[in-house]
Amino acid sequence: MTMFKPNLQVQRLVVYSRGVPVFDEQFHAGLNIIRGENSSGKSTIMDFLFYGLGGDLFDWREAALKCDIIYLQALVNGNSITLSREIANHPGRPMRLFIGDLSQALSSASAGWEIYPYARGSKDSFSQVLFRYLGLPEVQLGESQTKITMNQILRLLYADQISPIDKIFRYQQFDDAVTRQTVGDLLCGAFSDQYYRAQIRSKEAAEDFKEVNLKIKSILKMYSAEKVPLTREWLEAERVTTEADLNAKNRKIEEIENAIFHAQFDDRLTLNDQEETYKKLVELQSLIATIEEQITQKTLEQADSTQFIEAIENKLFQLQSSHAVIEEFGRLEFQFCPSCLEPVEHHGVEGACTLCKEPFEKSRTRSRSLKLINEFSRQREQSLELQALRDLEIRELRSKLAREKELWEQANRHYRVSVKTPTTAMRAELRSLNREVGYLIKKLEELAGRSEIISQLEELSSEREKLQAELDNLSALIERESNRNRERISNARQKIERIVIDFLRNDLARQSTFDNARNVDFEFDGNRVAVNGDSFFSASSMVYLKNSFLAAFAYAAANDSTFYHPRLLIMDTVEDKGMEPQRSKNFQIQLQKKSEAALSEHQVIIATSMIAEELNNDKYTVGDYYTHNNRTLKVM
Repeated sequence: MTMFKPNLQVQRLVVYSRGVPVFDEQFHAGLNIIRGENSSGKSTIMDFLFYGLGGDLFDWREAALKCDIIYLQALVNGNSITLSREIANHPGRPMRLFIGDLSQALSSASAGWEIYPYARGSKDSFSQVLFRYLGLPEVQLGESQTKITMNQILRLLYADQISPIDKIFRYQQFDDAVTRQTVGDLLCGAFSDQYYRAQIRSKEAAEDFKEVNLKIKSILKMYSAEKVPLTREWLEAERVTTEADLNAKNRKIEEIENAIFHAQFDDRLTLNDQEETYKKLVELQSLIATIEEQITQKTLEQADSTQFIEAIENKLFQLQSSHAVIEEFGRLEFQFCPSCLEPVEHHGVEGACTLCKEPFEKSRTRSRSLKLINEFSRQREQSLELQALRDLEIRELRSKLAREKELWEQANRHYRVSVKTPTTAMRAELRSLNREVGYLIKKLEELAGRSEIISQLEELSSEREKLQAELDNLSALIERESNRNRERISNARQKIERIVIDFLRNDLARQSTFDNARNVDFEFDGNRVAVNGDSFFSASSMVYLKNSFLAAFAYAAANDSTFYHPRLLIMDTVEDKGMEPQRSKNFQIQLQKKSEAALSEHQVIIATSMIAEELNNDKYTVGDYYTHNNRTLKVM
C-alpha cells in the first residue's frame, strides 16, 4: 500500500510498573480496536498512547499512576523508533528516544538512547526531533516565538472522554484560537517548508531593512548641518580642488624659501639693524627710567626741604617775638605780684629782676636770644640755597628726560621701519602659507574620513537595495504560497466535508439533520463543527458528529498526499454520552470500510465496549477482551 507522508503508526506499547511489564500489545496498520467492559482500563491505554507519542498529560487516572514508565514503538514514515516517558503527575515531562524497534531498545541499557526535553532550549525538544522525522515544518504561532508542538498536533488526533463533545480539539487549559487555526491549517497541508522559511526570512529581512534604513538616516542626519552632499562625485571634486590649492601653496612656499635662501646676506644685515635698534631702544628705556627715578627722588627731597624751611621760619618768628618781650620786660616795674597780688616792695634794686628781685644779667639773655635767632636764620638761608639747587637739578633732569624720550621715539621709529623689511615680510608670508597648508592637509584628512562614510553609505544603500529586492521576492513567494495554501486548505476542507457528510448520512436515522446533511462547516479557531449551519444536537449526536469529523480528517489525509495529517487517529469516544450499541457498531463499520478503501497506510485506534461483531477478530482487535477481572493493566 502507498504511504503518504507524514505517516505515524503505533506498533507496540509496553507499560511497566515497578520494573514489571503490566501491558504489552502489538498494533497494526488500519483499524485497531481495543475492546472490553467499561472501567476495564481501555481509556488508560488510550491515554498512554497519547502520552507516549508526545502528548502533555497530567490528569492521570488512578490506575495509570501505579505505573512507572511506558515504551512505545512507532513507525515514523516507515522507520521504527522507540519512545519512552516516565509517568509523573505533572506536565512537561521529557522523552527518551531510540532509533530502532522496542526489542533493540530494551536490550540497550543506555547506548543509543537520547533524552529530549518537552520545551526547546539549549537542546532540541522532542517535538522538534519528531517533527524532523515526520517531515513537518516547525510552524511559528503568529508573531510569537512559540512553535507548534507534538502535543498541539495530537490534540486533533486523540478524541478522549474528558474533552467537551462540542469541541473538536482535545481539551487544554490554556488554549487559544491562533494555535488551533495554525494546527488545523498545518494538518490540511498548508505551511510548506518553502512558505514557512519565506515567512521567517521575510520577518528577518524586514528587521534588517529597518535597521539598515535607520543607519542611513542616522548618518545623513549627522552630516546634514554641513549642508554638503555625501556623494562620491562631490568628494572627488572637493579632493581635486583641495589638492590643487595645496600644490599651489607648496610651490609658493618653495619660491619664498628660495628667495630667503638667496637673500641671506641682506637678511643678515636687516637682522643686525633690527638687533642694534632694539638694543638702543632698551638702553634708552633704561636711561629714561633712571632719570625719572632721579626726578622723583629730587622732588621728594624738595618737598621735605620745603617743610623744614617753613618750620625754621616759624621758629624764627617765635624767637623774634620773645626777644621783643625781653626788651619790654626790662622797663616794667610791678607794684603788685601778677600771681598773688601782694604789694611788691624795693623797686630800686640795681641789677635785680623788677619782679622777684633776684640778680639778673639782661645782656646775657639778650645775647642768647640773638644767637638763637641768628642760628635759625643761618639754617634757613642754607636750606633755601639747597632748595634752589634742587630746583635747578630737577629742571636739568626734566630737560634731559625730554631729550632721551625724543631719542627713544626716534629709535622706536627706526625699529618699526627695520622690522618691515622685505625679507621679514617674506618670512611672515611663509608662516601664513604654512598655516594654510596645515589647514589644507587637515581638510584632506577629513575628506579621507568622509570617504569612509560615503563608502559606508554606499554599502548600506546597496544592502538596502538587496534587502528590498529580497523582500519583494519573498513577498511574491509568500503571496504565491499563500494562494496555494488557500487552495490546499480549500481542497482539504472539501474532502473532509464530503467524508463527514458520508459518515452522517450513513448514521442510523437518529438525527434528521444528519440524514439531510448538505454541508458541513468547521472552524479550527472556533473549535466547532456545524451541519447545515446547526451545531447543537443531542449529546450522542454531538459525539457522533465530532467522531465523524476527526475520522473524516484522518481518512481524507489517507486519500490525499497533500495533507500534513500524520494519518493517525486515536478515539475513545465512539460510544460516549449514551451512544446506543447499534449506532456505535454502525460507526465502527464505517471506519472499517473507509480504512479498507484508503489509498495510504494509516492507523485508527478506537476503544469500545460494544464492538461490531464483524470486526471482533484478530484482523482488527488489539489484545484481549478486557473485563473487570482481566484489566488492561496487570498491576499487582
